[in-house]
Amino acid sequence: MLWFCFNLEQNIGYNTVRLQSCYPRFLFWGVCYNSKSQRKREVLKLSTRKNRIIIVSVLIAIAIGIGVLIGSLAGYLSLRSAPKTVSESMSSTLPSDWNLSQVSSEEKESSTIAISSVPPVSSNPASSNKPPVSSSASSSKGTSSHPLTDLSKLYPDLYVQPKEIIEHQKGDKVAYLTFDDGPSVLTPKVLDILKQNDIKATFFVVGRSDPQSKNIMKDIVDQGHTIAMHTYTHDYEKIYASPTAFLDDMSKVSDLIEEATGVKPELLRFAGGSVNSYNKAIARQLANDLTRRGYTYYDWNVSAGDAERGATKQSIYQDTINQTVQFEKAVILFHDSGKKHDTVEELPKIIQELKSKGYRFDKLDSSVKPIQFKLPAQ
Repeated sequence: MLWFCFNLEQNIGYNTVRLQSCYPRFLFWGVCYNSKSQRKREVLKLSTRKNRIIIVSVLIAIAIGIGVLIGSLAGYLSLRSAPKTVSESMSSTLPSDWNLSQVSSEEKESSTIAISSVPPVSSNPASSNKPPVSSSASSSKGTSSHPLTDLSKLYPDLYVQPKEIIEHQKGDKVAYLTFDDGPSVLTPKVLDILKQNDIKATFFVVGRSDPQSKNIMKDIVDQGHTIAMHTYTHDYEKIYASPTAFLDDMSKVSDLIEEATGVKPELLRFAGGSVNSYNKAIARQLANDLTRRGYTYYDWNVSAGDAERGATKQSIYQDTINQTVQFEKAVILFHDSGKKHDTVEELPKIIQELKSKGYRFDKLDSSVKPIQFKLPAQ
């Protein structure tokens, strides 16, 4: 019994010593635990504060964006409701179909032409999405804006009497062959081909005043074709520098044609088409003034693509045929410069193929409702 009590007392004393020795460690880990918990709470508070700042910043950014959007919309609406410019007021006096790029829907003509004409259906897939081009207008630098100019007192001799427009009759398949940039050494060959096929065409000529060119111009008229103005210089930067510069160039080519042929031209085709990257700033003013003076300008809805880089005999033939069959009334753009041998060689085949598809051929005059590109808004 004494031995048991002695051992119990020893064991109790030993365990007490162990507990006493462990107490500082429990205290240390407790303090560490409390410290970690407090830091976590502080981190959580800081994170919550940052999240609140981010949310508020996002809401402010959204509010600013909505404000800018509303301001832009209000500005757009105010511009739409603003009074018309002088140029737009002038256009209100034109016929209601002035801005139509093609003839009426009765003629099966598909989409409106904007800036350039309908993309050609090309035999070359790589070029199938390219709009047809006239000469080198596609590689332009653009035109700076010009103030509206009062052109009514300039060039008092630049006036003609237009004919009454004759609407195209549904079902009448007609092709108008037009040739730009002549006369050239190839023009007599073109005239021979037209004579052999007993058809008439339209020649938009430039300012070549040498005796041979004048004789060719006279041959065009004497053989019953239409001679019309293209430009005198065919220098885009020069003729589209201002409305006055354009009229000056036009007056020169008109005088040249009248001197060579005895006929005052009534038709015109803009270099590069009525709307291009050189003349966009003045296109509407020029169009309005030409109409006021009685002139008619013609664009095209079919391009042979003979002015495009890489054009071949096959592509010229296919582009012309594939595009023409889309329209009952087709105004076809060819070029008549001295290098267009492929065009001249393919012309007989093109004529025969279109005849086989039921097309007749005719020349343009001011009674033919023009195909015109859509004018830019001003």
